[in-house]
Amino acid sequence: MNEHKKTNHRSPYLGIFGAMVLVTLLSSSGLYALTYGDHPQSEQQSARIIVASTDQNMTGAATSPNGTGSTANETMTATATGPNATIAEFVSNIEQIRGHLDQARINKESGNDSLTTAHTLHPIEEIYASIEEQLVSQNATLNETLSVALQDLSSSVPNVDAEQFGDQVNSINMQLDNIEQTLVPGSDLSNPTFNASVVARLLDIAGHEYEEAVANGTIIAMVEYQDGQAFIQRAQSIFNSSAGNINQSMAHEVEEVNMFFTGLNNAINNLDDPANVETTINGIIHELAEITGLAESQLTGEEAGAEEQDPIAFINNVKSLLTELAAAYRAQDYQGAENIAIEAYLENYEFVEAPLAELDRELMEQTEVLLREELRQMITNRAPIDQIEHHIGLINANLDRATQLLSQ
Repeated sequence: MNEHKKTNHRSPYLGIFGAMVLVTLLSSSGLYALTYGDHPQSEQQSARIIVASTDQNMTGAATSPNGTGSTANETMTATATGPNATIAEFVSNIEQIRGHLDQARINKESGNDSLTTAHTLHPIEEIYASIEEQLVSQNATLNETLSVALQDLSSSVPNVDAEQFGDQVNSINMQLDNIEQTLVPGSDLSNPTFNASVVARLLDIAGHEYEEAVANGTIIAMVEYQDGQAFIQRAQSIFNSSAGNINQSMAHEVEEVNMFFTGLNNAINNLDDPANVETTINGIIHELAEITGLAESQLTGEEAGAEEQDPIAFINNVKSLLTELAAAYRAQDYQGAENIAIEAYLENYEFVEAPLAELDRELMEQTEVLLREELRQMITNRAPIDQIEHHIGLINANLDRATQLLSQ
């Protein structure tokens, strides 16, 4: 396990078992469409989505499965400036447990008890301590019931068939539904900004898992590889479920997130370099920041880094990278050229789009298409180098115009 995972002290109800690994894909549901429970969808929309309008009750009573309201503890409420970090982390941890359960079920159905056991252990040994404090403080019964159920699930792996195991997983998912509906304000669970924070946290963790799992196009840690897949699937499901509540003015950004998820899944399945996977994840988080109007550090729960570079610095980075791209393409390093194109767009031009759009949206969108779509398509099609260089010239001309506008 790497340094990005929390070191959890074991619950008094939980034990330790052994574990190993394999590869498979999974499907899952998100916060809007939990495996067994539905949360009300928010009708609030604005140009910049916020957790609650100024006249909403910020203590947010949650609705339990039986329809009775339960008021959340002050530490589990949202703020007007963005999602409450404590509750977003809590839900992210619940979603990680769901991801492990999904993978455990799939491996059990495939007849791999070793991998199944591994995925039943991870919630116990890596995640549970991060949610236990909130569970104990607000509902000790829910805490004890869940911890015992997770322990029993892991113990049962060699003794039950796939159907029986699936029934146990279903039961735990119902408990997780109950926990979320009891402890988390319904206004959060139905809010796109809150869900964006959960998505960003899941993707951040998935990137670290994948980095542990893959090297030189080879899986070196199967459980972590499956973890990365699971968390990405959960993040995508949550985003898809909440995308309908995002204001139509953000349709372009929503489309980009969907495009990046497609690229991310392809990269994971193709065992792409972890650096490229991380770049795509950062692209999604950046788009989520544009959609919500929050800083990326607010979405991921990380401390804010150094002050962002000036857009013109990013433009200069793009131009420098395009020079490198042409050299790589001329040397017939087509994969290297494509990687440079991805870096130029996701890690540089993305940070120019918002300020440039305020001055000339048509120029911003035209340059985006030239760089993000057409250039990469030309590389894929192995266009002649003179066409590549001509296209780079068009991009640079647009970047020069952008520099002029941004310098005024």
